[in-house]
Amino acid sequence: MPKNAPPPRMGIEKFLFDHEFAIRECLKGFHPTNTFSFQGVLVRQRGMLRRLRKVRRVVDPNVAHRAWNTVDRHRASAACAIEQIRARAWGLGELNNSLTSTFVNLQHVTFADTADRRRSGELHRFNLEGYKRKVRRALAQLHRSYPDMWAVGIVEISAARTSAETLSFEPHCHVLIDGVPKEAVRAAFKNLLGKRSSGLKPVRLQDVPTRADLSRVLGYFLKQVPELRTNLLGEDGRLKKGRANLLTGSSEIEWLAWMAAHRVTDLLIATGPPAKTIRDFECRELQPIIEELIRPRPEPRP
Repeated sequence: MPKNAPPPRMGIEKFLFDHEFAIRECLKGFHPTNTFSFQGVLVRQRGMLRRLRKVRRVVDPNVAHRAWNTVDRHRASAACAIEQIRARAWGLGELNNSLTSTFVNLQHVTFADTADRRRSGELHRFNLEGYKRKVRRALAQLHRSYPDMWAVGIVEISAARTSAETLSFEPHCHVLIDGVPKEAVRAAFKNLLGKRSSGLKPVRLQDVPTRADLSRVLGYFLKQVPELRTNLLGEDGRLKKGRANLLTGSSEIEWLAWMAAHRVTDLLIATGPPAKTIRDFECRELQPIIEELIRPRPEPRP
């Protein structure tokens, strides 16, 4: 071995390096914005840790993995770039393959109550567990009426400017719900809205008619980026969603600090069969997750 040469790759690090192109091709097959870079993830990780140190003199070593080979020794936080890749590969592989549907009543629900907003500097006051209990109430109500239903979703934090000077964080959730008529889903989530809610469309439903659409939605669930959303004035005079940019500066650091205080599994919500898959995710090692993701699938019948 030449002098000063890096040590040979071993373990999961070697596996990921050897399969980098297959992983990237598979992820992009679900959506062109999905990608994977063996070195790029580590570079992003170092940048994330530098920004976190601006708010914490000492960063908890369990917040993020420093290298690929530590990924299965402990579970890092949702801010960790390696954990985010692990979650995306699991979501598009094992979770995706475990979900069954007739695609007759499969809905992607976006629930965003403006009463849950937190102004910049106050995101740490958002009670994730209390929020999840609220969402579970709607799912429990639906499950009583439709016992064969299943649901799986994730809590997400984006941000928007509520005035020229004010930025607010917007906790919301995305949920896939199968086996429930659209009207019942909408009514259950509307019952959760607080008195201070003022959103134009706090409950949005989109049909998920195919397996490809289901995969796309799961990929969207697990994007885990600090989005800054803008509102545009439409031709009809009503506000509509504009393009999403990324947070920068102190707002991005505040988002990272909140993510660093939670694991990916803390953000997930499920009812029915997906609940077991989510419980198992906590102890699943990365190599079997990747192997399931890149395993060749039989061509669908015409």
